[in-house]
Order: sequence, then structure tokens, then C-alpha cells
Amino acid sequence: MGADSPDCSYLSLLNHLGVGPNNHAHSVLRPVRHWKTPTNVLVDLYLSVIIEVNEKFQSLTTGVFMATSWTNELVQWDPRDFCGISMISIPKEYLWRPATSVLESIEAKLSYTDSPYLNMLPFGFVFMAETYKITSTCRMDLYKFPFDTQQCQLTVLPIMNTIDQIRLSPSSNSSDVTAGSLTVFQTQGEWDLISIHVSTDNLTVDARVWDKVVYTITISRRPQLYVINFLVPIFLFLVLDLMSFFMNEARGEKLSFKITILLAISVLLLILHDILPSTHQKTPLIGVFCTGIFMFVGCSIAETIAVSFLMRMASKCDTLAATRGTLETRTEEGGSQQTGSEGAGGADDEAAIAALLRLILREMQALQEQSSSDHARHAGTTCLYLTTVAKGINTLYFLLYICAVLVFLAEVGKQWYY
Repeated sequence: MGADSPDCSYLSLLNHLGVGPNNHAHSVLRPVRHWKTPTNVLVDLYLSVIIEVNEKFQSLTTGVFMATSWTNELVQWDPRDFCGISMISIPKEYLWRPATSVLESIEAKLSYTDSPYLNMLPFGFVFMAETYKITSTCRMDLYKFPFDTQQCQLTVLPIMNTIDQIRLSPSSNSSDVTAGSLTVFQTQGEWDLISIHVSTDNLTVDARVWDKVVYTITISRRPQLYVINFLVPIFLFLVLDLMSFFMNEARGEKLSFKITILLAISVLLLILHDILPSTHQKTPLIGVFCTGIFMFVGCSIAETIAVSFLMRMASKCDTLAATRGTLETRTEEGGSQQTGSEGAGGADDEAAIAALLRLILREMQALQEQSSSDHARHAGTTCLYLTTVAKGINTLYFLLYICAVLVFLAEVGKQWYY
């Protein structure tokens, strides 16, 4: 290379700028020519992946791409003096960077694959891009779970610098941020990204004011998994409980079947308790749905017990009436045999006594027959009454049960839909 040949290397430009590991002033001091001049910082945040939504702990774990840019008034060059170099990549630790953070963040980790460099233009414009895994708080409304849509906020602010030092503003509007996020969005899991709304505001604490940029992320749940694994089985249990009204009351099979359904619903309720937070202000509709069906089945079991009791009483009544009829027949046969044997005696001195005894016996038999007939008639009436009452209660409850279930399902469905 000749003596008059210009040095077109990045090293020459870096030496001219005075940027390097030995010059700490560029990395620790805000790059302005007058200390009262605030640094204008532009920020963009794009959502790349939804890692986890924890309803129990009300937290959202996401992967975000954050682009930050600002103007460094102390480090500039003329591209014509350096062979037209219009951009240079500099290690991040060589220059001052705004200390931005996410207000709702519980935990933030920088990606291991993140670039250690930032880009700089001749007029001092600095651009830096970083990828974070952020776990943030998110107040969720689970009333319509699993047909719910959640809105979570990520608030970016320069935590160490007030508006006198840094003026923070978004680089892109809501439409551009949403479109960019949908372009890089990678997951196809439980949640769909709907939109990202960008707004600006101020945070004031003890007369100190910070600029902040608020990203409101709207996501919608895909309910198919919960519908297939949770709602459909619960609904089928309700249908089976309705069909059990056509089962025979004998041998307690109907009652055992209903209790089995109740236990199965209890297991699903325990699973639901592990998913949803216990401190939610409004009871989620899915909890109302499951509890309502649980109560329907419980009332159905109580009705089955009552009807079974009445049918068992009617059965005992029929058995008692049949036993009395058998005893009466045996008594009549014994009386006839006794009367015949006494008539065979033929003794003259006992004729009057025998006639009197026969008269008394006939009167007693007549009274016994009348009493037995009354008892049998009363027992038959009681048995018929108990059977009729049991069947009437069962039919009436079945009709009321169907009406109540239809009204309940319609109301819950309307709440879910609207």
C-alpha cells in the first residue's frame, strides 16, 4: 500500500472515534454535549414466542425482540474521510447504552445467542437489538375460560433516568409492531397473538417523572383441547344421568350408576382446581358449569333414593298381603276339617253343645273373613298408593330435570358466547 493511500479499515475509523476498551468515558457517560440536553431514545418491542401462560400464578412468559436506538452526539464521522464507510459495528461495552427495563418483569434473561455488537451510523445514530426471555405479571380475566382472551402489558421505561435525561418514545406504531410480531411469531401452541397496542405515558414517583412505552399484548386461547378433554366428558356425564331415568330401580343398579357419575365429575373438578386460581374475583363459567352439573347429579341421586324407598315399601306391602292371604286359606281349611270331625260324633248328650260350638265357630269365621278382607283391601290400596306416588315423583322430577338442564345450559352458553 502506497504512502498516500488512505486507510480504509474499520480500525482506523475506530481509532479516530476514540472508542475502545481503554476509553471508559464513552461507555459510562451519557453522550451529549450539554448535560441538560435529554437523549431521545426510540424503542420497539416485538413478540416472537409465547412460552407459558400460568393462570394459577397470573404470569406470562414470552420471548421478545427489543430494538433500541438513540443519537450519540460525541461519536460521529464523515464517510468521505474514511472511504465511504457508512456504518460500523462496535462491541456494546464500548459505548453508553440506555438502561431500559420492563416494569412488570419478574425475571428477564438475555438470550445466549444475542449479538454482542451494536451498529452506528456516521451522524451518531446508534442501533441495538436484543432478545429476551421475560416472565412478567399479567392480571388475567378467566371468567370465560377456556374461551377467553387475555390482555397483558409490557411497560418499557429507563429505570435510571428521568425525563430530564432520557425521553423515551416508540419507533413504530401499533400496526407495524403487530405486523412485525406476527411475522416472527413462532409458536403454534395454545395461544394465538391477536394484536399489540402501543401507547406512551408517564410514571410519577415523588415528583420524579419517567417516560414509559406500554405494549398491550392481546392473546386468544385455543379452546379445542379443553373442550375435548373437559367440557365434552362433563356434558356426556350429564346425558348419562338423564338416560339413567330409564333404568330399572331393582337391585340398586340405578343408584350405583349415578354415584359413579358423581365420582367421575368430582375428579374433573379437582383437575379444574389445579388449573384456575382460587383468588379470582368472579367464579369462572367453567366452574359454574361443572358445579351446576355436579348439583344436578347430586339432586338426581337424592330423588333416586326417595323413589327407591317408596318402591321398596310398596314391595314389602305386597309381600305382607300375600302372606296374610295364605294364612287365611289355611285357617279356613282347618276349620272345615274340625267341623266335619265334630259332626261324626253323633252323641245325644253332646248334640246341643256341638251345635252351639258350630254356631260360634261360623260367627268367628265370618268375622275373621271380614277382617281379613278389610286388611287385604287396605293393604292393596296402600301398595297401589305408594307405587303411584313413586312413579309420579319420578316422572315429575324427570320433566323438571330436563327443563332445568336446558335452561342452565342455555344461560351458561349465552354467557360464554357473549
